[in-house]
Amino acid sequence: MKIKSFGKINLNLRVLDELVNGLHKIESLIVPIDLYDVIEIKEIKNDKDIISFDSMNIPENNTVSKSLNLLREINDFSKYFEINITKNIPTESGLGGGSSNAGALLSKLSEVYNLSIPSNEDVAQKIGSDVPFFINGQPAFVTGIGDIIEPKKIDIELNMLLVVPNEIVSTAKAFLEFDRLKNTSTLVNTYKDIKIFNDFWNPSTTIEPNLIKIKDYLESSTDEEFFLSGSGSSMFCLGTLDNLQKKFDLIDENQFRIVKIVKKIDFSLETISD
Repeated sequence: MKIKSFGKINLNLRVLDELVNGLHKIESLIVPIDLYDVIEIKEIKNDKDIISFDSMNIPENNTVSKSLNLLREINDFSKYFEINITKNIPTESGLGGGSSNAGALLSKLSEVYNLSIPSNEDVAQKIGSDVPFFINGQPAFVTGIGDIIEPKKIDIELNMLLVVPNEIVSTAKAFLEFDRLKNTSTLVNTYKDIKIFNDFWNPSTTIEPNLIKIKDYLESSTDEEFFLSGSGSSMFCLGTLDNLQKKFDLIDENQFRIVKIVKKIDFSLETISD
């Protein structure tokens, strides 16, 4: 079977000082977007999973292997799988690619094999704090350690010009830098009554100072304000499709991993073939 595994954008993101088992509490309005990986799943007669990500060098203990192991841990379930993931969502970009893969896989396998999905708290702690959002699959206000999901109906169309720099930012390092800086005051902007801000801007630009130059280049080229998604390095601006297409034409695509117009989708769980 084949499924789509969609990315996300954090329209706003507040990082709180309070820790739960070493994890920060957050508050974030997150929307799935129409940029996706493709996951091919095949049941195999084996005593271990075979997982490949195109030709990418992904650690053996990745979000996909963790999600499969957690499913087997809480269910009377001993099947193994060959899984190949065609990556379109760049890694370490703030778009949730690895978490999306895990969430889509947990949702699909639980549906096909009638399995219990682990609790959001277990998923957040053992796989990743963005994974419960992807299991939910809808725009949501996410709090706690990523385990409290409040679906949000966003009636307006949201189109975004997405730019993914070559620079990468590790989420773990961004949290460490957030703790070190302590004071990370964040400017708050508004788009159609939606507050746009991100507490990771100062920590992430301390880790990758070139992100400041990239933001300046994008804003001076397009005369639009760009915002960080997640811990970065992805940036986005919002607008109408016609306007964003004009802005797209002003950016030198060769400088970046991705320059693409994307849109909010209302549900991020989709099967290509069974």
